[in-house]
Amino acid sequence: MKISVICDSLLLKNSLEIFLKDYITTYKNSDIVLSDKKLDIDKPLVLVGSFEEADIVVPFSRSSLLLGLEKSYKKKVKKRESKKRKKDKKRVWKLEREIDKLTLKFREDLIKTIREFYEE
Repeated sequence: MKISVICDSLLLKNSLEIFLKDYITTYKNSDIVLSDKKLDIDKPLVLVGSFEEADIVVPFSRSSLLLGLEKSYKKKVKKRESKKRKKDKKRVWKLEREIDKLTLKFREDLIKTIREFYEE
């Protein structure tokens, strides 16, 4: 798991980077982002702090941070995958509808051609 840290609090940012030094990477290369505030980003976001929506509550130990991070990551990745599957199902359904339309049109055209051939 590759983690990026985006925090307003320098103390929290430094603590997270020290505890997670083996997992830290740039935002671009990360699988997940840790932050002390809500961000509108395209990656799974794990909130760290003492507020109600926080996934990992401050204060934390290295082990509780890693456990909370693993739990939150799995939950958020599953949620994201579930959304992707629903989107894929909708796309497949649309494709099936288009195939049905084309098949029906082909059938009608084929029948029309055969009738015209035998009516001559």
